[in-house]
Amino acid sequence: MGGERKPGGRRACTLDSAAPLRGTAYRPRNPRASPLWQCAQRHGKELRDADGFQRAVEGRAIERFIKCGDPHHGFARIYCDACGHDYLLAFSCKTRYFCPSCHQKRVLLYEEWVEENVLAPVPHRQYVFTVPRLVRHFFARRREWLGELCRIAERLLSRAYAQVLPEGRH
Repeated sequence: MGGERKPGGRRACTLDSAAPLRGTAYRPRNPRASPLWQCAQRHGKELRDADGFQRAVEGRAIERFIKCGDPHHGFARIYCDACGHDYLLAFSCKTRYFCPSCHQKRVLLYEEWVEENVLAPVPHRQYVFTVPRLVRHFFARRREWLGELCRIAERLLSRAYAQVLPEGRH
């Protein structure tokens, strides 16, 4: 790891900005201050003892979440060769959907991957179509109608764009 040179030949520590894309200083999080962590800690054992989990993965997710960010359950020592600064970084649980911190991290990584590897570098627009509640039961019984509904929506959008775009651009 390196950084800009300080007076005297030593480099500035780059660990002060462990989030290089964001440019903000690394601040260790405190998962134990979270109401979700406190609830899981308080009631996780009760749920396990009372067979309150429908699937084994649910119990494992809560156990991993309780250990997330706690250096007693594992950590890495991060060391800067340039200045000699180091600190401990507790391991995360990597549990999607249950742990807010780990889930957000995965969402951001996936978003970055999609942007770099899937989407073309052009502006995008997203449309969301909803089916009114009064007619949802028709689509629940005839699932093939959903495909037809999507094709109709696509045709309507294509026509609307064709009317407003200059010739040759649609």
